[in-house]
Amino acid sequence: MPVRRQIVVALALVLCGIGILALPAGLEGPRVIRFGPGHGPSLLDLVGIALVTPGGLWLLYVIFSRLAAVRLPSGALFGLGAGFGLGLGLTVASVFADFSAWWILGLSLVTLIEIFLIAGTWRRA
Repeated sequence: MPVRRQIVVALALVLCGIGILALPAGLEGPRVIRFGPGHGPSLLDLVGIALVTPGGLWLLYVIFSRLAAVRLPSGALFGLGAGFGLGLGLTVASVFADFSAWWILGLSLVTLIEIFLIAGTWRRA
């Protein structure tokens, strides 16, 4: 499958999963797993996660398999990796430690880095 088509399919999976995760709280139903009062995924959340996870991993695989063609300096590559790790860390910490809206900052950082890498990969494909 061509690289551009792989990127589009992976992004479609991620966006469908995000759409399901963004549904109003009244549609979710009871929590399947409880992390604390009001925290934990419902069955609908688990469906969204089941779409986002493989789509995101597939997208990262395509990006990193084509990253050699982007030819980033090693310092930039380290900065992107550190920013990606920081974004994921903030997201996980906000979910498990109840850091209210810090997940927005974490996912925004991850999204910006992915957009930068997708743009570089798309031009080289």
